[in-house]
Order: sequence, then C-alpha cells, then structure tokens
Amino acid sequence: MPILMGLHILVALACAVHVIRTQRQMYWIMILFIFPALGSLVYVLAEVLPSLAGSPSARKAGSVASKALDPGREARDALVQVEISRTPGNMRRAADALLASNRPADALVMAREAATGAFAEDGAMMFTLARTLYETGEFGEALDQLEAMQAAHPDIRHPEAHLLYARTLEALGRLDEAAATYASVSDYFPGPEARARWAMLLEASGDQDNARARWNEILAAARHAPKFVKRTHRRWLDMARARA
Repeated sequence: MPILMGLHILVALACAVHVIRTQRQMYWIMILFIFPALGSLVYVLAEVLPSLAGSPSARKAGSVASKALDPGREARDALVQVEISRTPGNMRRAADALLASNRPADALVMAREAATGAFAEDGAMMFTLARTLYETGEFGEALDQLEAMQAAHPDIRHPEAHLLYARTLEALGRLDEAAATYASVSDYFPGPEARARWAMLLEASGDQDNARARWNEILAAARHAPKFVKRTHRRWLDMARARA
C-alpha cells in the first residue's frame, strides 16, 4: 500500500508540473493532491487527452469528467468570456451554463440582455430567455416569450420549446391545455420525458387508467432501445416501471 500511494503521488506531481507548464487553471493542483488517484485520472481525461487527441470523443470524456469534479467550471468560464466580450452569444452561453449550475436568477440577467435589439427575435435567444423565466417562476412571462417565439418562427420545429410550453401551461393551472400540448409533443419528442410528464399530469388529475397507459407506452418504446438510450433516460424509465 505505501508503494501504491507513493506511485499515486508521483503521478499527481507529474500532472502538477503539466498544470504549471501549460498554464492550466491552478485549482487543478489542489484537486490533484486532495484526490491523488482520482484527481490525476480526471486531469488526464479533462486536460491532457483532449490536447493530445483533439477528437470529439476525447473532448466529451474530458468534459464529463471535469463537470463531475468541478460542476461550476463551465459557468465560471462562460462568465469570463462575457467579461472579455459582452456579445449576445456569450451572454446566452453564460445563461445556459448558469441554469445548469442552478443559478436561475443570475441566468435571467444574462438572458434578458442577450435577447434584445437585433437578437430580440432570435430563436435560440428567445428559448433561453423562456427557460430562465420558467426556472425563476415567471410563468406568465415565460408563456408570452414562447408564444412570441412561435409567432416569430411559425415553421420552427422545436421539441424542447414545445415541452416547455406544456410545462408552463401546467404551472399556470391551465391543465386541459397542458394535457393536450403534452399529447402533441409526445408524438415527436426525442425520449420519454414528454410522455412521462403527461402521465404525471393525468395522475394528478385523477385519470389513473390513461396515466398507466402512457407509462406502458414508455416501457414498450424502450423495450428494444439500445443500452445507452436506456441509460440516458433512466430516470423516466424507472418511474414508468414503478407506476405502470
């Protein structure tokens, strides 16, 4: 065991040298020596492999590892970019990152500023603003934003916005409209989330038979799905198995 620990420390030291030589973020050094084995592994995945390979899969692996160990990094990096250049694109990316970090109030500030002027009717800006309004409990304004997005882009096919519209109607207590919207978006939404939320609304409304039918539809669709799809949607599939 002492030999193994010594090896872990040597690897951490090598990674620390790489941090300094390549001018990486200095918080990596703290991570490397607090978690000498795990920290080194994550550092290699997040910083070393992507720079060596440059492949999309390597970058994705590094991104996942980095988020697991430092979930606030993406938001910090995005805010730095806003300080460097306060463009609508940078502010939208910061808003999305802040939402992912559970900072909806801060995200709303960025999203409001991004969706102004020439970008007031940009579809991506409008959707980010609608998401932040929903997450901050501004359901009426979120609905207005989603309806304005639909009016500005009548031919757009945006399943995430369609699902958010259903959720916003539900939050506002417009349950019949919400159920109809869930039914519509469930036909083409990628994955079971829309149908699961529809089933939960049906349950809350007392329609247990129709809710159970929706849960069974989720399970039937997933029966022959690849394993990675099942892993991605595990939350909804577990819920369906428990309630069908």
